[in-house]
Amino acid sequence: MQKFNYTPSNPFSGSVSSLAIGAGMVVVPLVYPFGIRIGRMRILGPTAVTIIFVIGGLALLAFTVREIMQARKLIAQGGEITVEGGKVTIPVVRKKEVVNESFLLSEVEYTKFDEEENEFKISLPADHHVIRGAFFENAEAFDAFKSIFDK
Repeated sequence: MQKFNYTPSNPFSGSVSSLAIGAGMVVVPLVYPFGIRIGRMRILGPTAVTIIFVIGGLALLAFTVREIMQARKLIAQGGEITVEGGKVTIPVVRKKEVVNESFLLSEVEYTKFDEEENEFKISLPADHHVIRGAFFENAEAFDAFKSIFDK
C-alpha cells in the first residue's frame, strides 16, 4: 500500500498570476477604455471591448477563487491519496466538503500529463480527475504517483 500526502502548502500557489490578470482585465478597460483598429478600420469600439474584457476578467476571477476555495478545503480537512493493489482512493472537493473517491486502475481509460500546468489528468468512463503536482509534498512523490499508471 502506498500513501501520498495531497495537501497544498499554500492555497494561493499558482493562483496569484490568475488573480492579477483577472483584476487587470476588469480594471484597465474601466479606467482607460480602448477600441480595436486595424489601420483606419474600426473593428470594435471602446464599449464592446470593455464589456468583453470585464466579462472575461470576472469569469477568470470566479474560476480562480473557486480553485483557491477547493485548496483551502483540502488544507483544512487534509487529503491523502492511497493506492492499494489495483484500487486508488483520492480526495475530491464536492459541495464544500472533501470526499474520498475510489476507482480501479483497470477502469482508467487514459491518462495525460500536462507539463505546462503540472497536472495529471485521469479519465474514467463516468468521470475524470485532475491531480495537481503542486499539492504533493515534492516532485518525487508526484512522479511516483504518476508511475503507478504506467504499469
